[in-house]
Amino acid sequence: MSRLCICVLATLSLLCGCQRDISGTYLASDKTAVMWLQLVRTPDDHLTGQLSLSKLNTDGKIEYNSASLAGAIGGENVTLSGSGAFGLQTFTFSGILVGNRLTFSGSNDPTPFVLIRSEMADYQKQLGNLNALSQAILAAKANAQLREKPGQAQRNFVAQIDQLIGKMQRFDTDADAHLVKFSDTEKKYQAITTKVNQYVEREHHLAGNPNTAVDRSGLYSDATVAAIDTNLLHMDVQSLQQDFETDGKSMADDATNLDAVCHGRGTTPRADLTSVQVEAISDACGRLTNALNPFRQRYSAVTAGLAHLEQVYIQEKSRQQGLLQTAQRLQ
Repeated sequence: MSRLCICVLATLSLLCGCQRDISGTYLASDKTAVMWLQLVRTPDDHLTGQLSLSKLNTDGKIEYNSASLAGAIGGENVTLSGSGAFGLQTFTFSGILVGNRLTFSGSNDPTPFVLIRSEMADYQKQLGNLNALSQAILAAKANAQLREKPGQAQRNFVAQIDQLIGKMQRFDTDADAHLVKFSDTEKKYQAITTKVNQYVEREHHLAGNPNTAVDRSGLYSDATVAAIDTNLLHMDVQSLQQDFETDGKSMADDATNLDAVCHGRGTTPRADLTSVQVEAISDACGRLTNALNPFRQRYSAVTAGLAHLEQVYIQEKSRQQGLLQTAQRLQ
């Protein structure tokens, strides 16, 4: 197990106050694992978050773990706790944020571990590298099996196709459900901006009256809390995107590899096979071809939908930040 995976019994925390806001996303990776952390800080100095770990096992398969986190900040001391992941019932971590580097240690492993503030694109790149290594290992194993036992390889090949088709069909069903919700999520982002604007408008009407200082402060606080809902909603969307990047991308890669074998662009399991076995492979390849088109359509649709939601988030978040700056000047 890599040092990253050992240390990952973890997630962390940081200095606040004079330090940069802890809210954001953080990344750590090595050749065999990728860790992705999302954090949101509330006005009362509590933290919520999501920690995901993708680990490449020796058999070439990637193991995925995730855990919801909760924490609190007291002065410069910050803790995050979670449960039900990484082989632990419960775990607690503490740490410090300096610039863009988040250094933490866990109760089970005091060795410091560093995550760096990063964008989703950085996470996707590292996850892509891990998936590429996984595919290379799995392909090498499959080719070795084909050379050793053609008959068994034929049965495994057909089973692999049918298993993948089942996964793609479930993905299609889930994708249809998510695509319906994308429009609602966009409207929620916009509704939060409208709510923040309403608080700021009310504060604006009270500006200049010394007797309304308390009311203005309350409205500014309400606007700030409302804006935090945008971060929480964005965290849900990013969690969905992580699942899509891991599961959907893996299926797409597997489908491409198997389709290449079916069309003679890869190692074929047909050597030394009977006509019945060759026909079984041909039928399986036909089933794969029929399943590929709807899968790829939904894969593209989800990709486009998530990209659009990210643009909506950036746009609405920018508007909200402008409104909050106006509200602060009205204090």
